Amino acid sequence: MSFLGIEGRHAFVTGAVGGIGLAIVKELLAAGCKVTAHDIKQPEKSPGNPNLFHVQGDISDEASIATSIGTAIRHFGPIHILVPNAGITNESAHPNIWELPLETWEKTYAVNVRGTFLTIKHFLLAAIESQKSAGGQELDNLAIVVTGSECGKFGQAGHAEYASGKAGLQYGLVPTVKNEIVKINRRARINAVAPGWVNTELIGDRLDDPRELYLEAQGTVALRKIAQPEDVARGVAFLASHRAAGHMSGQVLSIDGGMEGRIVWREEEILGNQSALAGEKKTVPSQQLTTTIPPTLTPPKARNRIKIAWSVDFDAISGFLGTGAHPDNSLADYSQGYFSALVGVPRLLKLFHELGISKKITWCIPGHSLETFPEQTRAIVDSGAEIALHGYSHEAARQMTAEQEKDVIDKCIALVTDLTGKKPRGYRAPLYLLQERTLALLQSYDFLWDSSLTHYDSTPYFLPLHPTPIEPIDFDPGRKADTWMHPSPHFERLPKSNLVEIPGNWYAEDATPLQFYPNTPNSHGYVDVRVVERMWMDRFEWIRREAREEGEGAGMKVFSIITHPDTSGMAHVIGMVERFLRWVQGFGDEVEFLTCGEIAEEFRARQDFYIYTSGEADGCHRSNALMVSFALALSCAMTSPIFASCSTLKPFSPSTAFCLALNSANSFSGVRIVFGSSFRLSASSSSLVFSWTNSHSCLVRNLLRLFRSSSMTDVGMGGCSK
Repeated sequence: MSFLGIEGRHAFVTGAVGGIGLAIVKELLAAGCKVTAHDIKQPEKSPGNPNLFHVQGDISDEASIATSIGTAIRHFGPIHILVPNAGITNESAHPNIWELPLETWEKTYAVNVRGTFLTIKHFLLAAIESQKSAGGQELDNLAIVVTGSECGKFGQAGHAEYASGKAGLQYGLVPTVKNEIVKINRRARINAVAPGWVNTELIGDRLDDPRELYLEAQGTVALRKIAQPEDVARGVAFLASHRAAGHMSGQVLSIDGGMEGRIVWREEEILGNQSALAGEKKTVPSQQLTTTIPPTLTPPKARNRIKIAWSVDFDAISGFLGTGAHPDNSLADYSQGYFSALVGVPRLLKLFHELGISKKITWCIPGHSLETFPEQTRAIVDSGAEIALHGYSHEAARQMTAEQEKDVIDKCIALVTDLTGKKPRGYRAPLYLLQERTLALLQSYDFLWDSSLTHYDSTPYFLPLHPTPIEPIDFDPGRKADTWMHPSPHFERLPKSNLVEIPGNWYAEDATPLQFYPNTPNSHGYVDVRVVERMWMDRFEWIRREAREEGEGAGMKVFSIITHPDTSGMAHVIGMVERFLRWVQGFGDEVEFLTCGEIAEEFRARQDFYIYTSGEADGCHRSNALMVSFALALSCAMTSPIFASCSTLKPFSPSTAFCLALNSANSFSGVRIVFGSSFRLSASSSSLVFSWTNSHSCLVRNLLRLFRSSSMTDVGMGGCSK
């Protein structure tokens, strides 16, 4: 027998994918335990180990944790050791208690306190059943080791929600359960470990700053270092062992390097407070704290936060009138549309409110739904969500003439403007069925974004200024093959508009696999929601991996999901939606929920600014003269020079270009146009590029309208990543 003597015991560990949890799993496996590793996240793939069993679930959901414990027992038998380790915190913000959002408090308590309580409760219920099944024989080595924190002992300014929860666990729950657990099993024990700072992803980049590291984790710690996850894991293994710690119960084992407390006042706070109290400046000698900090600390890690673009298409009855029109549609089909409004919308609004994301949701609403269900649409508007267009009767562009399509957009713009008091900025084509003329219409109405296409699946992009139709091939026997053997337009080379595309398609939605439409040939509806949930998770995890590998400067990453009230509002689906959303929120500051409009605005703000022109050979001279004039007008309006970088003008010679610039500049007193060192003239392009910022976007659009109103018809703007 080893020192610990826990070989063959079944241990159940929550939060097993995180830094400390993973170390605990490895330590218990090394000690000879069979380990069920539980987490809300999917574990990294690793070589198979017959003594390791992964279970995925949510500890804050009672049914979920009860199911997970039952699954573990069916796999490895009765559980002897429980390590309720899962916990969350948010190191991206440090609010005082009067600034602390209720949402943050409740979210933290839901996992750290409620989740720990439910895990212990169902572990002990399972132990009672296991002992009954064994004829009353008590389980050997029944032990619980709770992961607490030194925050519960010393507090943590800026994290009242985390510190109070951990204090309640280790100084309230543990000593209470100590006196209750022995009623089940005479030798059963419960203890806690209380780590100080531990080098895991949970603390983010909080201690990457050398001064912050000193103040938080070195200045008050005798060992002058932060713990590694393995330090905590060994303490857990010790307390889990009856042989090693059999006479310890109700105790809190500090694993903090000899921590004495916390530095309450920082140097800059002392200076500020003294000045405020005395009403005059006082000099306090600097203590030069940074001189004691090792110079080899790693720099802060760059983060590329994933933008969560969660949207809802409120099709309701309209889905059966336009793209879903069929002569066999019946009252049963339309009833599904009524369900969407009467049940689905309220359920989704309630869920979004509970998760604190109501104002970060985009609702794409057909005009028919706006007018048929005014109470539901008013509730959506009152939630603070973004409202976007989605046709009137969910009609596809191919079902209408160009004039009809324009009339539909006019009508829907008027409906949304009357309802919200502002013009809609976004559009999603019903069933993603738009045509090249649709994009031209959206550009003419100065829409900010569309979400119907997927040239890229996780990156916003600018749509073409004049999209070229891709014609189907006519394989007529009388035609020669060389009439169709030519490439399609090169997307990246097409001049771009200022219309931002937020990727979206059938693979990013709920209805395609989860909704049954009797008269639609590709309808499903009987797919297990867990299959869809797993698909969404797999997609998110791959995008997250790309974001981490590429780093912050690689461009924006977007994770789009398109839901429908008649689908996600169903009782067997909405639980999965909630579970998935909470799973995504569990990634903390790695993700950010934004409306499609907010994403498009941020994407535009990251770009360089383009002015595109085109024309026949005899019109190039005039077009490019207008481009230079545009630059000067823009420069004048901004009271600063425009810097043209990587710019090209055609078909001018350098002398002609500069003459145009100088001649045009004479009409603007005190204005200069500045060409950067990379400026060049070329006969291969007709684009002029200007750097811009988000604050200039309104001005730019107004100037573009002026230019479009002239005889120069081919002018637009777009961008590329900085």
